Amino acid sequence: MATSPQENFARRQGILGIWDTIVGPEMSFTETLVCVLPTLVATIYIPCYAIIHQLQWNNIQLILSAILAFDLFGGAIVNVTPTSKRWHHRSQNGWQHHVGFVLIHLHPILITLFYGASWSYFVVSYSYLILSAVIILFAPKYFQKAIGISLYLGSVILFNNWLSPILGMEWFLPVYFLKLLVSYLPEEPFTEK
Repeated sequence: MATSPQENFARRQGILGIWDTIVGPEMSFTETLVCVLPTLVATIYIPCYAIIHQLQWNNIQLILSAILAFDLFGGAIVNVTPTSKRWHHRSQNGWQHHVGFVLIHLHPILITLFYGASWSYFVVSYSYLILSAVIILFAPKYFQKAIGISLYLGSVILFNNWLSPILGMEWFLPVYFLKLLVSYLPEEPFTEK
């Protein structure tokens, strides 16, 4: 299968090649700064918040909170960049790729195992993610963004009213769903009626 000129990406070698695989090849310096700076702020802020507010987290919880913040805040920002959209939504990536991308985000189990959330926290939040992702993926492309945002807003209401927030990790589910239900959506072409 031949690729279009926009899909003929050249990935670099080494650590930069790993970066290209995650965010997409040819990300500009400005795009990189826009992604990395707020991600680093969140990565540092979350464990510092736990220390300052004496949440009594152990070292594993502090490190894990930084890793989760890096992945989720970073992913929510990176996934909306033009470079990342071109990379993740190129024609070679079918529905299986997109479902796989969502399935690997088992993050709520870490909140259950390391921060004392209930098993229902994991089961309900992960099930909501999978169901929402499938609904979005198989919706007509021109409705995906509206459906994604609707399901995201539903998650905010559902989880703020149904699941007990985890002290210091209240940010987790809103950012988790933002990354995977809204930021990861493909760009829809503008069409005029």
